[in-house]
Amino acid sequence: MVATLHSVRKSPDAEGDDYKTLIGMARATSDHAFNATIWDVLVDPSYQGQGLGKALVEKMIRALLQRDIGNISLFADSKVVDFYQNLGFEPDPEGIKGMFWHPK
Repeated sequence: MVATLHSVRKSPDAEGDDYKTLIGMARATSDHAFNATIWDVLVDPSYQGQGLGKALVEKMIRALLQRDIGNISLFADSKVVDFYQNLGFEPDPEGIKGMFWHPK
């Protein structure tokens, strides 16, 4: 599942094409039964601080809940933990941080 936000500037020419620029996106994967993980929430730095990241996360949560996916997780950089806690996410009480594989 992917949610996107775009900035649209009207062309000065009445018949010209509008200018559409991607300014934010969020991505989640799911097992289509119980679990989903939000992997990416990105907002162009020049648009941050306007509630767009919050809107993206809330949209993802609503869409997952509509599909009866109630167990939603994510991995968050320590700099944005407060952002996600304000949206209702809680740190793993067991302190599991996940594991990652990197090529050697």
